[in-house]
Amino acid sequence: MQFLASRFEDGYVPGPGLSVAQTVFTYVVIPVGLFTVIAFVSWLASAPRKEKAQSSVSSIN
Repeated sequence: MQFLASRFEDGYVPGPGLSVAQTVFTYVVIPVGLFTVIAFVSWLASAPRKEKAQSSVSSIN
C-alpha cells in the first residue's frame, strides 16, 4: 500500500497553507476584478462616440 501514500520529492519543503480569506481573494476576487477591468477597458475602446456639435459658422464669407 506504499503507492497510496503521499510521497514528496527530495528537497520538497511544504510552506504554510492559505486561510479561507486568502484562498477566496486569490481565486475569486482577483480574477473577477481583472475580468471587470479588462471588460471596462474594452468597452471604453469600443463605446459609441458623441457626435461633435455643429459649428454655428458653417462657411467663411
